[in-house]
Amino acid sequence: MRTVMSVIRIGLGILLLGIGIADLSGLMPPMHYPEPANTFMEALLDTKYVMFIVSVLKIVVGASLLSNRYVPFALVVFFPITVNMVLFHAFLNFEGIVPAAVIGILHIVLLADYIDVYRPLLQSKSIHSADRLVER
Repeated sequence: MRTVMSVIRIGLGILLLGIGIADLSGLMPPMHYPEPANTFMEALLDTKYVMFIVSVLKIVVGASLLSNRYVPFALVVFFPITVNMVLFHAFLNFEGIVPAAVIGILHIVLLADYIDVYRPLLQSKSIHSADRLVER
């Protein structure tokens, strides 16, 4: 099972790193979407920073996954972007959903693999470290 998770981690890392580099270097041709998806993407591109930040995060998260460093943190940081990619295609450009769905599925599989790392974050009531000191 570890080998399968390593292959998924490396595959997602290569995918994100490659897309991020292609986006920033201008190697990706401009995408054309049907309306209203095109209007939405043009608005994001017109800000001059949103898609730049997304591309930088793709590179950083991809490098993190490939180097096997800070993987749980990288997965949490990138998850909102993954969710938005899937939702964008689900609601605005369904015919282009396959790449976003693949990234989404790989991302969720990796998050599930690190569930033990996330358990403290998923508690309904947090125990502050100062509270634990008083209890001792």
